[in-house]
Amino acid sequence: MKLFTPLLVITLLGLATAPCAHAQENAADSSAVQAKLKGMEDAWVKALVNKDQAAVGNMVADDFAGFNSKGKHRTKSQLVDEIKNETDTLSSSENDKMDVHVYAPNLATVCGTSTEKGKDKDGKEFSRSYAWVDTWMERNGKWECIAEAVMQFPEKK
Repeated sequence: MKLFTPLLVITLLGLATAPCAHAQENAADSSAVQAKLKGMEDAWVKALVNKDQAAVGNMVADDFAGFNSKGKHRTKSQLVDEIKNETDTLSSSENDKMDVHVYAPNLATVCGTSTEKGKDKDGKEFSRSYAWVDTWMERNGKWECIAEAVMQFPEKK
């Protein structure tokens, strides 16, 4: 019985701490996912400035479904076409803040705001701000945006 009691205590302590170790591992995984997705969102806005539709297309899933700032539903091909056919010229586009929520090891949302500056097709300067939410899923080792909704803030007067 003397050997059994310490063995039982050690076993129970091991079982009790296992969930804590798993939670710490999940927190580390979550931090890595958050950093990865914030980096991808920053790469996305840089691609918009450069009108790099291939870069955005590489981040967006083939079965992507989204809404642009005008409330129009768009697929991946429509999103890429919008970038290609954009008549405005951006001088900058930056994410102002981002909040990442990791729901599973392969599923997360990023909510944020962005500000873009540039000139329209007539050469008039503008500054526009947006709120957006992107849903990301990791498939076959690659994170892809599967859904998006964008809302433009009213312009300040």
